[in-house]
Amino acid sequence: MITAVEIDELYYADPIKTVTTPATGLSGAEVAAILKNAATKKVQNVHGDTFQYEEAEASVTRYKNALTGEYYRETSEPGEVKINFTIGEYDYKTKEDLQGGKATEKNWERGKHKTIHKCVIGKTKDGVYVVFPKAAINARGSNTDKVIGLAVSAVPLSTGVDGLASEKWFDESEVVVPEG
Repeated sequence: MITAVEIDELYYADPIKTVTTPATGLSGAEVAAILKNAATKKVQNVHGDTFQYEEAEASVTRYKNALTGEYYRETSEPGEVKINFTIGEYDYKTKEDLQGGKATEKNWERGKHKTIHKCVIGKTKDGVYVVFPKAAINARGSNTDKVIGLAVSAVPLSTGVDGLASEKWFDESEVVVPEG
């Protein structure tokens, strides 16, 4: 049974560009390999209850038959999916990774706006992994409880990779690197 209760772990990495088997899509073993990769960054601090997974309701348009007064067809467009969170403590490199600009160990400067894409992986307290293989990242400074947090919004995008969906969920028992 899935409840997907609260966030337990949160990671970001470069967007996923391939899957081993397009017919079955992204595997738990591939997710485990991403998590073990040294280039993958673990978010160390999600401030308070700022983590949210949201899926907006679909936009539905119904068409009525003028003769009968009854609906005879409808069109719908899925609602936007996104993960929002605010990082309460972070370094300049994290700010650069998620907000852009240019960072050193001791400073950060704003640069020209550029589009940022990352793979975002969240694990809930009951062991559900939510994976956005390629997400548009929008981050900004946000005053949260008297500190400037790094507010982040991640929206899954089409990956452009055969067999790689824009979002996939896994039970934690699937996210293991095979022996050998």
